[in-house]
Parts: sequence; structure tokens; C-alpha cells
Amino acid sequence: MLYFRLMTTAAMSSKFNLPDRFLRAEREQIVASANERLILDLVRRQGEMTRADLTRVTDLTAQSVMRLVDDLIARGLLRFGATVSIGRGKPSPVVQLVPDFAFCAGVSIATDAVTLVLVNFAGTVVAQRVEPMAVITRESLTAFLKPALAKLLAGTTGARERLFGVGVAMTGFFIGKGTPLNPPQPLDDLALIELDTYLERALGHPVWIDNDGNAAAIGESLLGLGREHRHFAYLYFSHGFGGGLVSNGECLRGVHGNAGEFAGMLPMQNLPRPTLELLREMRAEDGHPVATIHELLAQFDPAWPCVDRWIAAVAPSMSLVASAIIAIFDPELIVLGGRMPRALADRLIPHIRIDNQPRRGVQRPQAVVVAAETRGDAAAIGAAAAPFKRYFFL
Repeated sequence: MLYFRLMTTAAMSSKFNLPDRFLRAEREQIVASANERLILDLVRRQGEMTRADLTRVTDLTAQSVMRLVDDLIARGLLRFGATVSIGRGKPSPVVQLVPDFAFCAGVSIATDAVTLVLVNFAGTVVAQRVEPMAVITRESLTAFLKPALAKLLAGTTGARERLFGVGVAMTGFFIGKGTPLNPPQPLDDLALIELDTYLERALGHPVWIDNDGNAAAIGESLLGLGREHRHFAYLYFSHGFGGGLVSNGECLRGVHGNAGEFAGMLPMQNLPRPTLELLREMRAEDGHPVATIHELLAQFDPAWPCVDRWIAAVAPSMSLVASAIIAIFDPELIVLGGRMPRALADRLIPHIRIDNQPRRGVQRPQAVVVAAETRGDAAAIGAAAAPFKRYFFL
């Protein structure tokens, strides 16, 4: 029997109250019960299921499943789809998520650009905007986000009335005191402040914040490889290098929210960080300077000579990180993602060597290293998906 246990989420909470239209009748800050989340998550993962299917894969009775499904349909979270025949019994309709039940915006703050996406309840990106920024400050961030979000909402039917909130992902590590993050130097003006509180006041919507590695890992768990794999490590490549850990579909954040800071093991080994900033510097050494990673990715060609040098430089770092992840975490997959182009991931993967010494001729089972499936800005998409996962899914 397949049954997914509801686990407590450690995501940073919005300080705003959730919109009233999404709350259950008792008007608490709860949008779905544990059993409702179980039903919604199963339907999300499969795309559509009959009530008989839901009864078969849970510990719930047929009567409970019928009541839960009927209540979720009445509230507009689920809808009936096509009718399917199952054996000799009466044909049964499938149930599906209602894509426009709710929308969530996702913001990714990198060192050189801000990405804004709008994602519907089914996980589809329905609109997006990318804004390169030479300097990102609180003022420039809100000057972009306020009109851009309003335009995205106005251009999507029903989104303005059904916006659940805004998820924000920023590069950096948590300092262990609430939501402030410590990002790289180009984001000085956003460092060590409660950015979620600031943006809630500026945008007038609930805001949830996480680092980019965690957010991208959540996005991959909901919309990418996580639909089939419940245990994986996600490596996030950008100006810096980090990531996230997903166990049984849940993002593991650690005590301070910094689980997945994989680059932390490299300096003492005198190994370079496998960043896209390093690739940008190598591209400049070849006589082709580009000002930002955003520009680098827009021009990227896996045949550049600097790609071979970058792979040679970072392969020992990647081999150490991958070996440590497998020894400590034992996942199904190690996923290369973030802002890394798929072609670069495919070039790098064959050069990653796992330290897995055999005993009696037998090695430990080890994860497969693969490229991420989530396309687009992984951190922005994950930031948008994270509030849905926290409140509606498992």
C-alpha cells in the first residue's frame, strides 16, 4: 500500500495573514487539513485519479475519500474530469487539480538579474519577466517588482483575485536569526535584513523567503524529477554554488536553514568552487569578456574552449561534493541545476568521479548524477511553488 506521511515543513512563514478566500470555513490560518493535503498531493503527482484509486493507495475509507473529494470540489480545488471504466463496475470520473484555483508569484534574486514568474495551482508557469540589473538594491528591486507583478496579474485571467502570495529566493545563507540572508557582495543592500517583511509592505501580499538552493530543490521536487524520485540532492550553480536536500519529498533545511551549502567543504581542500562566475572569468581570459552571468548564459556555447578548462578545474570539486553527498545522505539522484545550461551539465557529468571503494568486490549503491528537468529559472519557479507545497501538498 502506498501512503505518504505528512511531515512538518520548516519553510519560513509569511508574516502576513493568508488571503481569506483560501481559508477553510473556521477561518483559521489553515487552507487544507492533513488528509486533504494527502488527496491533493496524490492527484498532483499522478495528474488525475479516480476516487477508487485514492482509496486504494491510502489508509482512508471509501466514505472518507468521497467526503474529502466532494469538499475539495465544492471549494474549487479539484474538479471532475473524464469518466473511465474500471473492470465490470460502474464507470468513475477522475478528479484533477483546478489550475486557476490559485496563483503564486515567484521571485529569484541573483547577483545580476531578477526573475519574476507567475505559477498556477497545477504548477504551470503562466507568465514571466526577467530584468537584468547591474546593481540590485531595495529601491531598484521594488521599483521593478511592483509594476511587473501588477502587469503579470492583469494579463492572466483571475490571477489578481486568486493570488495566494509571493515566494522569494535569494542567493546566500541564513544567519540563524529568523529570515535574514547573507548574500554575496553584489547584494549588499539586501543583506542581513528581513527582506520578506520589507517586500510584504511594498507589495501588499504575503511573502515567503528561502535561499535559492532550497527553492530550486523544492521546484524540482514538485515539477521535475521529484515526481518520480523522493530522495535527491540538488546542486545549484550560479554566481555561487550551493543547493538543497530532498528526503521523502521534503526539503531538509537543517537547524539554521543552511543544509545544502555544499561549497563549504571546498576551501580547506584548496579546491575551486564550481561556479558560473568562474566560467565567466575564464571566458574573459579567452578574450571574450561579458559583464554578467546573465549575458554569459545568453551567449553560451558548449564548444567554447573555456568550457573544457572549466570542467578540468571543477571536476575534483564536484567529485568530492558528490562523494560526500552519497556517503552522508545516500540519495537516489544528484541533480545538477540552478542556472547551469543543460548542455554544460551534460558535458560535466562524465567527469564526476565517485569515491566508492568495493568490499568483497561489491560497491555501495550510489546515486545517479543527472541534469535537472525543471526548465526556466529554477529558483523563481521553486519560490512560487514552495507556498503551495507548504499549505496544500506534501
